Amino acid sequence: MAFITSEQRSVIPAEHGNSADCIRDGGRSLKALIFDVDGTLYEQGPVRRAILYRILRAHRTSPLQGLRTLRMLYAYRKAQEVLRENPSDSSDIASAQLLIAGRRMGVSAETISPCIARWMEQEPLPLLARSLRKGIVELLQEAKKCGLRLAVLSDYSADRKLAAMGLAHFFDVVVTAQDSEVQRFKPDPAGLELVLQRLAVRMSEAVYIGDREDVDAVAASRAGIQYFILSGRQGIGELSKLLIPHGGADSRAIANQEL
Repeated sequence: MAFITSEQRSVIPAEHGNSADCIRDGGRSLKALIFDVDGTLYEQGPVRRAILYRILRAHRTSPLQGLRTLRMLYAYRKAQEVLRENPSDSSDIASAQLLIAGRRMGVSAETISPCIARWMEQEPLPLLARSLRKGIVELLQEAKKCGLRLAVLSDYSADRKLAAMGLAHFFDVVVTAQDSEVQRFKPDPAGLELVLQRLAVRMSEAVYIGDREDVDAVAASRAGIQYFILSGRQGIGELSKLLIPHGGADSRAIANQEL
């Protein structure tokens, strides 16, 4: 699989090319790697299973309240998918997501907010470091040695997660959907465009690394950025070989090849 798949080529502006051509095109080398957070820097499966266990344990004497908590979390995640497909005109996407989730549950946003703050923002933090994606620290270290700039684009607040994982010091730029200049969830390209602006790099000089074809790949394509989707078949090892084939600054260019 190439960085840019045939399914997404139709949404890429023609001037940016349609394949995983060498990034060092016309003398321009790869300068930046942009990472998604959830499911990319760490594995979501173990974290979600641990949170489910904690919810059940916290509500062992009130199972109906536990079920209600799970329904709120589900409604909140579904609200995000609604906003992906139909972006809100609101200047506060976080509030818009809570409002949609509340409507699905038949309650106010204020009722859902404490549940989200606890189970999606606070409780996962101690679990993240033990769920780091295998090889991610080594990749970030090698990228830094090669002089690449590193950035994050996440749909949710990322600073505390990066700190909890011990990765915050690697990143030069952190952008989230909640930033005032963005207010859009991926696959809207607004977040990636802001990252490029803050990194001061061209579209052809960056690669976006995520875990969802339908979200991360499409966002990158719409922004004219090449991408790599981590999956069961494509792990950090394969990504590292493409980005830094020989582990040196002279080999930053991505080879004109497909995995």
